[in-house]
Amino acid sequence: MDEAQCRACRLEASRTQVVVGRGPRPSPVMILGEAPGREEDRTGLGFQGAAGRVFEDILAFLGLRREEIWLANAVRCRPSIDGKRNRAPRPDEIAACRPWFLRDVAEVAPKAIVTLGRVAFESATGQTWDANRRVEPVRISETTEVLGLYHPAYLIYRRNLKSAYREDLMRLRERLDALNIRLAPPRGPWTSGDDQGGGH
Repeated sequence: MDEAQCRACRLEASRTQVVVGRGPRPSPVMILGEAPGREEDRTGLGFQGAAGRVFEDILAFLGLRREEIWLANAVRCRPSIDGKRNRAPRPDEIAACRPWFLRDVAEVAPKAIVTLGRVAFESATGQTWDANRRVEPVRISETTEVLGLYHPAYLIYRRNLKSAYREDLMRLRERLDALNIRLAPPRGPWTSGDDQGGGH
């Protein structure tokens, strides 16, 4: 079945479109978010709006660009309350989407899967998210490991986390380098170490 036509769970009745994974195949890095929000549902593209701007700053600090990574969500359709407010994905919705994630892993063959938020980490690993173990590698195959981060939206609402997030990204850069993944020098607003903003 074509992912864009998926009807495996209740979300097909309320979505505008499936937000499918995008990027080069193969790619050494996959970044997995949780689920689309209003803007992603409207545009069909991952990480738009305020969280998308923070995401761009994260990529810049890591030395990566959107066109170099595979970007997808654990849940491909927007979970919402009456189409108005976003809500957390339900376990059966996460389970219904997991075959698309597994297909992505097989086709993209990433060395590293960077998960953004609890839902993405638990979908990718089958393990319970522990915020104290951020960026600790969890191997899911002989060639692929998962590295968990907080979701970028945290930095919009909890700006005091930016310093800790920046340290996590520095550790993540070191891990990606150890996996022989080519990274550009850090760039963007976070290179100054200024903790006043969570992006823009």
